[in-house]
Amino acid sequence: MQTFDTQNFSMIIHPNCLIEFKIKKGVSFTAKDVWLSRDLSVKHMPGKKFYVLTEAEDEFMPTQDARRAGASKEYAEHVAAHAFFTKNITLKIMGNLFIKVSRPYVKTKFFDERELALEWLNKQMLTNKN
Repeated sequence: MQTFDTQNFSMIIHPNCLIEFKIKKGVSFTAKDVWLSRDLSVKHMPGKKFYVLTEAEDEFMPTQDARRAGASKEYAEHVAAHAFFTKNITLKIMGNLFIKVSRPYVKTKFFDERELALEWLNKQMLTNKN
């Protein structure tokens, strides 16, 4: 297991390629953050596709370039599935809008419960191994 902590996010990379990605409170989340997280993941486990659980400590501001980067084909080359989780109503709206408007290339789903998000990611791992 590898842990990374930056100014705007923290993440844990598990040996099974699950990434727990947490965006910090009140930050402006940019494309630079998206690409840094991808680069750290790929460097730690090259040649692997990841299963990402993204949550936020509290409200934050994703920039338009961050939304584009997270939905891009280039980002999807390294991610097999992406689950978003929050109980914050504002973030729920933002997350669902991201999925509907940005239409990410990678399989992406939004959850109200962390455990349901992890169950879905685990199912995706099992499906992709077959």
